[in-house]
Amino acid sequence: MSDNKKIIKRVYYAIELELAFPLSISNGINMETDSDLLKTRDGRVFIPGSSIAGALRSKIDPSLREKLAGFSMDNGGRMSKLYVSDLCFEKGVESVRDGVQLNPGKTVENKFDFEVIETGAAGVLFLNYLVREEDDEAEFSKIIHSLLNGIADGQIRFGSNKNRGYGRLKVVSIRRKEFDKKNRDEYIGFVPRDVTGYGEKEEYDSWKTAHAENLDHYCNISVPLKLTGGISIRKYSARPNEADYMQITIGGESAADKDKLPVIPGTSWNGAIRADALDILKELGVKNAENYINQWFGHVHKKGLDDKSARESAIVIGESIIEGAVPLTMTRNKINRFDASTQDGALYTEISYFGGNTTLEIMLKKSEEYFDENATKYARKCVDYKPVLGLLMLVARDIENGYVAIGGQTAVGRGIFASNGTIEISEASVTEADCRKALYQYLQEVEGDAVQ
Repeated sequence: MSDNKKIIKRVYYAIELELAFPLSISNGINMETDSDLLKTRDGRVFIPGSSIAGALRSKIDPSLREKLAGFSMDNGGRMSKLYVSDLCFEKGVESVRDGVQLNPGKTVENKFDFEVIETGAAGVLFLNYLVREEDDEAEFSKIIHSLLNGIADGQIRFGSNKNRGYGRLKVVSIRRKEFDKKNRDEYIGFVPRDVTGYGEKEEYDSWKTAHAENLDHYCNISVPLKLTGGISIRKYSARPNEADYMQITIGGESAADKDKLPVIPGTSWNGAIRADALDILKELGVKNAENYINQWFGHVHKKGLDDKSARESAIVIGESIIEGAVPLTMTRNKINRFDASTQDGALYTEISYFGGNTTLEIMLKKSEEYFDENATKYARKCVDYKPVLGLLMLVARDIENGYVAIGGQTAVGRGIFASNGTIEISEASVTEADCRKALYQYLQEVEGDAVQ
């Protein structure tokens, strides 16, 4: 251990961040919604430093983790040399989103609402690390660079529903300041949370050119799409003079209509993609199709049961912004759902969006961490992601051909998409044909000749 060694350098970073996707981070209280945002005393939404430190630590290579981020155990441990601040958002639009839980029959089983801070909210994250004698400073620096790039490319996300389109950040700029024996007098007056003491900032795009260390834990898939009709992913309202239902948008309720952009939450994409993937496996003759879907798309613990199959999703689905869509307000008769008759004098108003282009972004794990019992330590291993990618490509083709509808009112033509370009896979050596073949071979190995 080097904790008793002399400190020879302190390195500080001030990282300007912006929400690329909305953030849902709960304070555990449901005063306004079923999940209210976590805020400081003066009302600013923030991500606790402990949450950020945990997310960063989990992405450091297991062989290097204890050197920088420390560890604790029954008979000892080591303090972390990495220090992380809270991330407070200085500005941002807060809104309420509605969610529904669907049963296997695709009918609503439960409805809930939750607060989010919308895309575009900005803040500054401060972190620093210590370099002691016998530490590898270059190694520490590379770890920090890979973590910052991991935040920027979406491999490190925060808050709840982070695998379903929430909690992704964009790195805007980076400031750096270091102290050693040559400038130790400057350290006396240095205020770590005052960005003016860091000197000139460097825009992230230029910074990344010189610091190309990446985590490389995911394969990315981009599916360009165009909306052929309307989209109706509803947000409910009980306010006077407002529509009863309106499409979810970013920009906030007080924004002008021209500044509002319709979005498809990752949770909506996930429900449709997961259901279609299950149908595809069943059509292929897979007997235990639900088990594979739970393994790849994630599965939560069932209350009251010792459910050891629960696991995090290997698939991350982003929120999609629809650009170029046109809003349309429609007022209709309200129908009695029991006898399908018109309710006398009852109307409802809905705002939907029509047309426009968007991109479905999916990330798929290609490596994961595990506990090596022989070495009694954690390690990272590559996983065979091609069969899952093959299944996702089949789903993507179904979406392009209009066989998978997103959101509500799908029975009347809403939520239908068509291809708007070539599907891109980040792994240049991987082809769609390879992935389909890998899926078929994998299913034959585990299911036998039953697979069609």
